[in-house]
Amino acid sequence: MFLSLKIVLSSIITVGLLGLIVVGAFIINPILFLESEDIIVSNSLYLSAPQDNILINDVSIIGNKLVINGSYGGGCEEHIFRLIASDTWLESYPVQTPLLFSHEANDDMCTAFFTKLFVFNLSPLKERYKELYRENSATIRLRIEGGNELVEISYSY
Repeated sequence: MFLSLKIVLSSIITVGLLGLIVVGAFIINPILFLESEDIIVSNSLYLSAPQDNILINDVSIIGNKLVINGSYGGGCEEHIFRLIASDTWLESYPVQTPLLFSHEANDDMCTAFFTKLFVFNLSPLKERYKELYRENSATIRLRIEGGNELVEISYSY
């Protein structure tokens, strides 16, 4: 079904100035079609994951996906990026949880500079919240650490 929907959309879409896809009266954000990784919910991994340098340029939430615009140096080794949530919830209103945007550069000493969109599925975090708090809707304040940065954004579902 997804493939046929994509073919139909590709035959009747126009791209607006902001990069949004317009289909009749509907606007579809192309981010929704990017491949995403699931967020990992693990205290032990949160505490031990690599934290090589990365610059968080911007963050946004589209549906259940967290989109991070990040920049990093390298170019000679494979880099691994993960979004890891601690299973610790800060009891405030709204509830907060720390996240680590983990970057493993594998000792890459090259100096090319890359900027990339990273897309993470927040559904595992939402399911963990539902399990703990027994609520079907909520707002969670995400405190995202990456490199030497801390960025906060609210996630509502």
